[in-house]
Amino acid sequence: MRRLRAYAAVLAVVLVTTSAAGVVAESERRDGRLPTADVLGGEQATSVDSATAGSDPVRVGVIGTAFDPERGTVAPRVAASRRIGGPALPFARGPTGHDTAVAEVVAEQSPAAALYLAGVGPRPTAERYGGAVEWLLERDMDVIVDAGSYFPRTTASHDQFETAAERAAADGAVFVTSAGNYAQRHWRGRAANNGWLAFDGESRRNTLRDTDRRRTVEGQLTLRLYWGEGSGTPRTAARQTETSVDYDLYLYRRVADGRDRFVASSTRSSGTTEAIDTTVPAGEYYVQVHADRVTAGTPPLDLFAARHRLTHTTRGGGTLPPATVPGVIAVGAVDGDGGPARYAGGVGDVRAGDTVVTDAAGRVRGTSAATPVVAGTVTDMIVDGGRLSPGAVETILRETADDERRLDPDAAIARADELGDRQHGETRGDATSVGVSSTNRTSSVSAVQQITTLGVLRQSVVLERVGEVTR
Repeated sequence: MRRLRAYAAVLAVVLVTTSAAGVVAESERRDGRLPTADVLGGEQATSVDSATAGSDPVRVGVIGTAFDPERGTVAPRVAASRRIGGPALPFARGPTGHDTAVAEVVAEQSPAAALYLAGVGPRPTAERYGGAVEWLLERDMDVIVDAGSYFPRTTASHDQFETAAERAAADGAVFVTSAGNYAQRHWRGRAANNGWLAFDGESRRNTLRDTDRRRTVEGQLTLRLYWGEGSGTPRTAARQTETSVDYDLYLYRRVADGRDRFVASSTRSSGTTEAIDTTVPAGEYYVQVHADRVTAGTPPLDLFAARHRLTHTTRGGGTLPPATVPGVIAVGAVDGDGGPARYAGGVGDVRAGDTVVTDAAGRVRGTSAATPVVAGTVTDMIVDGGRLSPGAVETILRETADDERRLDPDAAIARADELGDRQHGETRGDATSVGVSSTNRTSSVSAVQQITTLGVLRQSVVLERVGEVTR
């Protein structure tokens, strides 16, 4: 079997200095010091503790808002960190807990993982996201993990997010991402005719609700309307379907003793995306959608409220990039009872438990917890089966999951091992030969499974990323 990588006794680590124009210099360091980080122009690089990650680690890239690469159990496993754009501040500052927790789960579940952390900031542009993916691919990632979702403002930006994920899959990296937590924040349907759209057959208003289901909301509002082939299908495919339909998006404030007040609208004359981003005082708000040039073959449309719940929702569908890309593994969540988590809807190629306990962020709940569990399993599949294609990994995960698409880590790893034996025509020893003992790997998987199936958490915040893209 082809070895994943032959690491020297001391891992060479690349240090990159950057400027606004991009990478301007590179140098290599081979002093083997652990785990002290060097910081140059927003990038940190360290050597991986070979006693922790093994002599032949699997390279796992993690994309997130921000990271603390010196945090607890993550530190010895970080090979390099890169901030893509943004101010040149130390990585440890800012809201790093959520994404550091994602990296922590991958590291704890798979002892073979060497982590490469790419921070894209809280409001990533499509260009910045593409830069993160390219930075990881230049370092020959086996697996890329992104537990967030994005709400692009334009069709072009939507396509750019997807193109980045497509590039990773084409390069052979297994891309694992969150299917999203949108069951209560997403509506999908079709316009029957021109005019104001009816969300439930009658009501033309879709009232926004706070996370505790109150009708009074305030603060930032983020609304997106997408159409074409519909959610779950790449925008690149959607462009291939000619459609003349056009939609406009409106936001109103209800006035109890007077005429409702117009707040904002998005009425573009081209593209298949409408977007509203605004800040509002406390009040009751609702969304309306107007359709024009509706025909018999008009495709479905999808409405998302990134920060609030919708009164009228659709349980199925509702994925966002990068989960919409074929070849990308979209991860859903199961709750403590073993069924699909109600907030996550019925989407996902495979599902895992929705609660993990971490050092970086305490308890984390949602598909953000499930995604790194699956990514850790994929990492161990590569340890045992070699660098499998993204399609092969997805097929194994699906075929070894149960009828509810729940992940079976042991079955998936065993199937990958069998496939690797057939592909390479040789008999390999156990995982000890690649720096991971079979006993340690099994206990690590079991520990995460035990945590994620407890289902005791009902109050932690589910985080999503809102891309303030302008192109």
